[in-house]
Amino acid sequence: MSRSSAQSPTQSIASYLVIIADDLTGAADSAARARQAGLAAWVLLEDAAWPERLQTPAAVALSTDSRHLAPEEAAARVTASLAWLPALPAVRWYKKIDSTLRGHIGAEVDAMLAWLGEGAVAVICPAFPAQRRGLADGYLVHADTPPRSVHLPTLLRGQSRHAVAAVDLATVEAGRDRLEAALVAAQQEGARLVVVDALEERHLETIAAAAQGALAAPLLCGSAGLVGVLSSQLAGATPAAVSAPWPAGGPVLGVVGSGSPMAHRQIEQVARRGDVRVRSLDRTWSTVDVVSPGTQPAGNWLLHLEPPPAGLSLEGPLARAEAARLADLTQVMVQRMHPASLIVVGGDTATYVLRVLGIRRLEVIEELLPGIPLTVGEDSRGDPRAVVLKPGNFGDDGTLAALYDRLAQPSEVRLRTI
Repeated sequence: MSRSSAQSPTQSIASYLVIIADDLTGAADSAARARQAGLAAWVLLEDAAWPERLQTPAAVALSTDSRHLAPEEAAARVTASLAWLPALPAVRWYKKIDSTLRGHIGAEVDAMLAWLGEGAVAVICPAFPAQRRGLADGYLVHADTPPRSVHLPTLLRGQSRHAVAAVDLATVEAGRDRLEAALVAAQQEGARLVVVDALEERHLETIAAAAQGALAAPLLCGSAGLVGVLSSQLAGATPAAVSAPWPAGGPVLGVVGSGSPMAHRQIEQVARRGDVRVRSLDRTWSTVDVVSPGTQPAGNWLLHLEPPPAGLSLEGPLARAEAARLADLTQVMVQRMHPASLIVVGGDTATYVLRVLGIRRLEVIEELLPGIPLTVGEDSRGDPRAVVLKPGNFGDDGTLAALYDRLAQPSEVRLRTI
């Protein structure tokens, strides 16, 4: 792709919304929001082929799987992903960032700005009101994060080589005109990254409108919250059709590799039900401990890693090694139990599970819950696989149980209720 074709976010009508995310569940939650807004939506892993006969307007979310890398490596992977894309007309760009501000946000935004050119300005807001995340006075608002402990402008000044400005909630509340003036002033003062507060959906709507009204080449950056608003602006009156069928009813296999406290509270809720066989896996487990050779597991299953000890985060090389082992077990379980649907929780886990199954791209069928899509992808044997992808810390205590309930419904019922 040439730089000239990359500089098309100023187009008044976009055919493509291209989302660059640093992990798989981040790409998926953004694509879910786009599908909910009415766009055709796809999720691509590394080395995936571009979807054939892509209906437009469409959202395509790419995972660079770069959150675990060093900052310079993460930036290089973003640049490589942009260079890999085919030449596309009328593109609107979006940099997906984690709603709790994990990852190398500054380095990856810098890489996209370099690709888009000197006139591009990043407007950054990680708020996702549907998942109870916001930004106030530049500070992350999130139930599991101590108040006023994570300040996004300060974080970005330590990660980016560009000047950073901040716009407070009062300016956003004052309306689009005031926010447009603030964005123009920030750009004139030399800022290439502008952080904007938001706590409610209407704030995100104001941000999206003001950025595109005030700036010649805005790069919107945020969580699945802001991308949902942008998708609604791009979608037509009639939602795009999907080419993949809804999965047939049948057993569900859940796989949770996330160490998030929320994910483990959700597991506890499922374990109380009695209709799902829940198996906790400690550091010593092996495949034969879970399923004996020659047996065919029946019914619904949930496999999960034990939560990390209090005060220890399951991140980095250890998390990825455990996710890879869990993926190998998942492959065996899929071969033995032939589940109708998979629920995969956690970004690293999702990446490894899809790799071992040979799934390189996913079409989003429906957003089941905010930021949680039902997708269908073709595995290495050419068979369709229904996969629900969920970030570990999304939802409330009952979310995972609700997903089991929804996947158990006949497809014609789901079409009416979801």
